[in-house]
Parts: sequence; C-alpha cells; structure tokens
Amino acid sequence: MTGSLARLVFPALRWRPSAGGFDHERSKIDAALGAGVGGFIVFGGTRETVATLTDELRRRAGRPLLVGADLERGAAQQVQGLTELPPAAALGYLDDLEATHACGIITATEARSVGINWVFAPVCDVDIEPKNPIVQTRSFGADPTRVGEHAAVWVRGCQEHGALACAKHYPGHGRTTQDSHQTLPRVTAPAAELQQVDLAPFEAAIRAAVASVMSAFVAYPDWDPSGRAASFSSVILGHLRDTLNFGGLVVTDALIMAGASAAQPVPAATVAAVAAGCDVLLYPNEFQGVVDALDRAVASAIPTARRAAMKAARSSTRPPTALAASDTTRAPV
Repeated sequence: MTGSLARLVFPALRWRPSAGGFDHERSKIDAALGAGVGGFIVFGGTRETVATLTDELRRRAGRPLLVGADLERGAAQQVQGLTELPPAAALGYLDDLEATHACGIITATEARSVGINWVFAPVCDVDIEPKNPIVQTRSFGADPTRVGEHAAVWVRGCQEHGALACAKHYPGHGRTTQDSHQTLPRVTAPAAELQQVDLAPFEAAIRAAVASVMSAFVAYPDWDPSGRAASFSSVILGHLRDTLNFGGLVVTDALIMAGASAAQPVPAATVAAVAAGCDVLLYPNEFQGVVDALDRAVASAIPTARRAAMKAARSSTRPPTALAASDTTRAPV
C-alpha cells in the first residue's frame, strides 16, 4: 500500500496482564504493519515486555517507526520498573529549571531504553481556570512566561537525549471547564487574549525546537467562528505554522476522545484534521476505517497543498527536527 496515507495513523497498543500482556493486540499489530502505519502509541507494560514489543515492531516493519507514549510524569507513568517523576505542577512550584531539565533527560533516557522514541509531553497549558477538570497538576502553573520557561528546558532535556518531545494541547486547554475526553469544550476568551497568554508557552517550546505539537479537541469560537475544534481548524493550525513558524509535526490528541467525534464520525474527522493541517492521527479505535477514509479523500477533501505534504510524510516518519539518533537504538538507563 505504498500510495496509502496509513503512515499518518498511529494505533494504540494496550498491555493487559490478564490477556497475555500485548498478545491480545497481535491481530491489530499484523494488520497495522501490513497497512503501513507510521508507528504506535503504547499504554502500560513492564520494562521487559515493552522492550520486546518495540524491538519486534521495528524488526517486522523493516523501516523506522515512531513509538510514542504519554510520559508526563516520567517513563513509569506507562512502563513498570522505570522512574516516576513529579507532575508538572510540583516542578512549577519548585521553580528550579535545572530540576525540570533533569526530568526531561531522565524521561527520554528511560523511554529510549525500552524503544519509545516519542514522548507526548510537556503540557504547555496554563493553569488559568480553577474548575478545569483535566489540566490541573499537569500544568507547570498559572504564569504563562514561567510555564514556557519550564516547557522549553524540559523539551531540550528530552530531545538532547534521544526522544522527540510534544508540546500539548495547542492552543491551550487551561481555560476549559469540561473534559475533552467526554465532550467538546468551548473556550470563549477573545482570540487576542488567547494569542497573548495561552500561546506563550507554545512559542517558548517552539523556540526550543520542539519536534511536535499536539492540537486540542477544544473549540475557540472567537478565533474560529465555525466552532471547529483546533485539530480541525485551518485558521488555528495556520497560526501555528504561519505566525509561530512551527515546522515540525502537528499531531491530534487521541481520536477515541469524545471531543474528536462531537461533530462527525472519526473517519470523517481524520480527513478534516489532515485537511486542516494535522500530520499525525493518534489512537483511532478502528484504524483501518480511518486509513480507507484518508485514501478516498486524497483526490477530493484533502487540498492539493496538503497532498504534497502527505507525499513527503509517506516517504518518512521523521519530522524536520528529528534527532540524529537511530530510531532503533536504545540508550542505557
């Protein structure tokens, strides 16, 4: 399927001890590798099982893969036997940039030791709304400048030690009073205020050469009156590319979230995300339907400019800021 956009799709693999670890994912792995996906997102496992899984995935693929994981609190957030680190709020409270930098180093080094080369962190959301149900301790704090400083040193620590970092959730999830896992939140703040305050940490991460940015399943109607979530908004993603000059990978949040499918089914949503400017589609429940929808849309819903970008993506999963380290090399802990 060399002409397929499957390379943009990243299915999830979940560890279940009662189901033989990752054994229950075998049929999904077979189908995903056969389709030509760009990589996977891993949830759970032990050091041994995750290392074995990632080695097998790359051996069977015969090409570079990006294997990502949510490691905001260190590699032990997903992988048993590795190091659990303080949440971002604790690091923000300590306000020791050297400590935050060290957390990025430890996270990347341990992630690479089990074959994970893409870390979905740091959170760049500003802790603005006290009733926010989803950000809270995941944020470095309420001061956008200081949040950006911590995010930047974390990014540098992570990427200098062999793993790609991901600033999330652009353009900011800190003002929401609803959880995008459950619904599509709306942030009614003026666009100018969002761009001045909420974007500041993302700008700092971009200056630190962050490899990827994760877009939010949140609507910002004053910025994009269509009411589309940021992941589907060419206006909001265009600002990221054209105004903030971000040249790395733009990633969706997990497509199993209700915020992704609030306006349309997931296959159609993924087409809208790619057309708007997303490069990677994370964690669809049924990846083959997504791949089929993307391939059908290449000659129609996905604009010409995006088709050219997707052609480049098919030839490589490496973002422009990709690290020199090999995708298959594991760093010692």
